[in-house]
Amino acid sequence: MCGAKSVSRRSRRPLSAFWRTSSRARGESVSDRENGGRTIVRKYPTRRDMQADHECTPEPKQRSVPLSDQPQRSVPDGWPFSRAKHLYEGQKPVEIRLDPHAEEYNMNHKRRGVALVLNHIHFESMSTRKGSDRDAENLHASLSNLGFDVRIFVDPTIKTITTVLHETAAEDHTDADCLIVVAMSHGESGLLHSTDSLYPVDMLWTPFTGDRCSSLAGKPKLFFIQACRGAQLDKGVKIFHETDSKKTMYSIPAYADIMVAYSTYDGFYSWRNPDSGSWFIQAFCEELDLHGSSRDLLSLMTFVNRRVAIEYQSYVPENIKFHAKKQIPSVVSMLTRLVYFRDKPALAPYDTDDDDRSKTEVLKPARE
Repeated sequence: MCGAKSVSRRSRRPLSAFWRTSSRARGESVSDRENGGRTIVRKYPTRRDMQADHECTPEPKQRSVPLSDQPQRSVPDGWPFSRAKHLYEGQKPVEIRLDPHAEEYNMNHKRRGVALVLNHIHFESMSTRKGSDRDAENLHASLSNLGFDVRIFVDPTIKTITTVLHETAAEDHTDADCLIVVAMSHGESGLLHSTDSLYPVDMLWTPFTGDRCSSLAGKPKLFFIQACRGAQLDKGVKIFHETDSKKTMYSIPAYADIMVAYSTYDGFYSWRNPDSGSWFIQAFCEELDLHGSSRDLLSLMTFVNRRVAIEYQSYVPENIKFHAKKQIPSVVSMLTRLVYFRDKPALAPYDTDDDDRSKTEVLKPARE
């Protein structure tokens, strides 16, 4: 049976500010989803550290790409495609000094790489994202400690975002390990708000796919999204715990080696603390500081998930609808190897130049 029913989206409702609670502290928190630009903030002095149907078409019979000398027939779940050799005939191959069967990415280049941080705080028709400046500070400290060239853009317009992404993609990343892009804003499912407009989230990684940015082909491209993805609330589940005391030519998919980490599951709210920052970015920076140079990235993100799931909860007893709500980040991985941010050896004097790659570049473009 095929076909899909249309699902009407829930109407937006105004959201009050809520509280974080953990074994260490609780306080006021707010959501990164907006309603008409109005947010009601309630402060409690005894708490701290918070703020369409479609028709189905018959499946075509197609041939798969033979991986050996023996052709094989199959029916793929997608559009028709050509044999692999036809895809890269006439294309200039990208040199990757890495065994195709290596279990880890090569993270021994001269530079760690660029880390872009798009920090949306003020908007033309929505409330200010208080606490996001603290997130940016924490990201700068944690990513700089791992050797990243951190570039922070405050309140970028859609024009600025487009320019920054394409100019960064046009840079030569040959001597870099990887790329990081962090976007913090109000959002909806599949969409993010800039200071003056709305843009699709996949706009962040499209310029960096292997067919568009060859110097990052085969290298990890990591994206972290702090924003709401809908209006649903996670009420959580109570748990009871008890114990007894060679050199070859091959092709890779253009979208390979990308990881996208969302602060929340699709369709749900994402929470932010007006004083200390968002739950997701707080947990991410804490894990980077503790285990960033020892654990592989996906393992690290698993512990980020656990930290957000267990240590954070909204606290607003006077409004049962929003009281004791939870959040779980969601990671989508197209990585093909393990990512480690192991410590890099100190650069020799002759490797140092006047360009300080570790400094933070903070740009505040004029509002258009």
